[in-house]
Parts: sequence; C-alpha cells; structure tokens
Amino acid sequence: MADRSRSWGLVRPEFGCRLDLLVVALAVSLAGIHLYLGVTEARPPFVVAGIGFLVGVAVFPTRLFRPVLYLVGVAYAFVLGVVWALDGMTYPTFGVATGAISVAFVAVVVYRFLDESR
Repeated sequence: MADRSRSWGLVRPEFGCRLDLLVVALAVSLAGIHLYLGVTEARPPFVVAGIGFLVGVAVFPTRLFRPVLYLVGVAYAFVLGVVWALDGMTYPTFGVATGAISVAFVAVVVYRFLDESR
C-alpha cells in the first residue's frame, strides 16, 4: 500500500540524491543573488531572473519535471551569463560569484541530464 500511495505523490521517486540537492542549492544561491540585486538596486530584470530560478527549484522535485528541463536550466544560466557580460559587469563581485556558481550549476545539471538519459 505504501508503494502505491508513493506513486501518486507530488515528489518524483528519483528525486533526493546528493546531486539533486546540490542542483537545488546552486539554483537557490543564484536566485538569492539576483533577487538581492533586484530589490536593493531597484532592477526588475534581476528580480525576474531570480524568480525564474525559484520556479525551476519548485518544479525540479515534482513529477512535472522532465529531463529536458535540465537543458532549459543550462540555456537559462548561459543566457544570464551573456547578459551579465554584456551589461559591463556593473557589480563585479556579484558577477564573479554568479559566474562561478553558474559554471558549477551547469556542470552538475549537464551531468544529471546525461545520467538520467542513460
């Protein structure tokens, strides 16, 4: 009976390994940086970027998540990296931190995508 009720739950059975938790931690870190800059500097694009990461975190552990969404996360991080670079690095400390976290995020997400695709 417990297996049957679990199959109807909101959290997907595959979720919960250490790499999944690392993906969540990196995405929350990126969301926090963007939301902080968006609120403190009154820059709505940063708020939107932060909310985008939080939406990804909300969907990631659910049954709505599909492996192709890993690629969406990679594209999202890449586009934000380009935007940060084209903006002239207005906030260099945050830019370097965001870049380092984004590289780690992309590496783990690509690994998870390849692992789940097997």
